[in-house]
Amino acid sequence: MPKSIVDEERRIARRFHVVWEVVVSGTDQRGEGFDEPAMLENLSSSGAFLYISRPVQPGAKLELKINLPFKKKNNWMHYSARVLRITKTNGNNGIAVKFDTPRPLFVEG
Repeated sequence: MPKSIVDEERRIARRFHVVWEVVVSGTDQRGEGFDEPAMLENLSSSGAFLYISRPVQPGAKLELKINLPFKKKNNWMHYSARVLRITKTNGNNGIAVKFDTPRPLFVEG
């Protein structure tokens, strides 16, 4: 039975390649809480892919604060998300996350 296009591509929303600063909060594989800077690679209305130094488990709940590089300084989008998958790359953990909701909370800070 041939694979369908749906089987090959799981994404339902268009991804935008960006290099934006993000702060990630959550619990790592050892059960320790963390709050660390990370680098966002791509973003859609349903999720994102980013790199962090800490190892996390698939299914882990994370909080992401994404710094928007617009004219107004200190403009952040805040999302709650779940880790879908992890890819180890050059000592970092590439993680794909799915947002709990497609609409972020916008905050200054």
